[in-house]
Amino acid sequence: MMKNYRLKTLATFLLGILIMCSCTKNLPDDMDSLGQDVSYNVKEFTPVIGRNTFYTNILSIGQNTSQPLSFKIVNIKDADGQAVPTLFTDKFPVKVWTEMYDGSESSIAEIEGKRKIEYRPILEILQHSGNINFWGAGSSAFIRAQPDSGYTFDVELANSGGRRYLRDFKLKPFRERPYEPSIVDPVTGLALLPYSFANYATNMVGTRTRTAIGSSAIRVYFNKDEEAPKDGTKTLKISFLDSLNNPIDPNRFNDTKWDELVHGFNHRIENNKVIYDVSYPIPLTNIETPYTIVGGQYAKLDFGYRRMNDFGFIERASFGLYFAIYEEGHWEIQFRFSGETPLFN
Repeated sequence: MMKNYRLKTLATFLLGILIMCSCTKNLPDDMDSLGQDVSYNVKEFTPVIGRNTFYTNILSIGQNTSQPLSFKIVNIKDADGQAVPTLFTDKFPVKVWTEMYDGSESSIAEIEGKRKIEYRPILEILQHSGNINFWGAGSSAFIRAQPDSGYTFDVELANSGGRRYLRDFKLKPFRERPYEPSIVDPVTGLALLPYSFANYATNMVGTRTRTAIGSSAIRVYFNKDEEAPKDGTKTLKISFLDSLNNPIDPNRFNDTKWDELVHGFNHRIENNKVIYDVSYPIPLTNIETPYTIVGGQYAKLDFGYRRMNDFGFIERASFGLYFAIYEEGHWEIQFRFSGETPLFN
């Protein structure tokens, strides 16, 4: 009996070891954790159609979620609840920087050598960062713009621990405004005025009244030449008209640094217009350069001239504009003086 008892005990022990080994063999590998602590601090996106808009640093990930995560935009629907599966998955050509632009580039070829054309969806989520890009390749001809309610979508996030969904994101784009300062209402698309105004004017007086010319007396018109030859070049023209709509010779602005005015090349004056060969958009990025305001959001123009004031002193008179042009082409910025023409002598 003792022998049988020992044999049964040994058999039970061996069976337990076999069961433990079998269970251990079938245990899964370590799994990533996927908690509820992933969130976006922006859930409504209101970009302007035709402009590149990049939403960065909008994601918060807590300690209960393992990284890396993968992100994907899913369930895109319009305001009527209809699925739009291809609208934001079709890919369009966009220019992507491959090297840093800093404003020191000395030719259009050098600028264009730092970026290349890639095909991207207009609404894009970066797979591992979760940042969201809205590329400027779209058009309100096929993208719903405000006052339409736009679109809703969800974000799928996943790791080896599983997947879950962040829901009820909204995309409510504004319709195109190809330049700033814009005269177009962002919702209706209607022009409020045919012109905008200069940002500042200093020490300028009129030829007739000898009183100060303020920035509100300098009207700014943006015009795109749709008839210009499609030869691959892009230009920016600058011109001036007096109070009677007569051209003003740009050379009258004799204290203007024409070669440093915009990041353009082959500067020349033809038919009372200053012309530059340029790359678009202007400014090329939101990086601050000698051609932009602080922060890099807008390019800056400053026109100056020297004149003698009423006290016999020579002073600098000037006016300027902060602007951006987002649409490629042949553009002209025209400044028209309303009511008074500047006194130059």
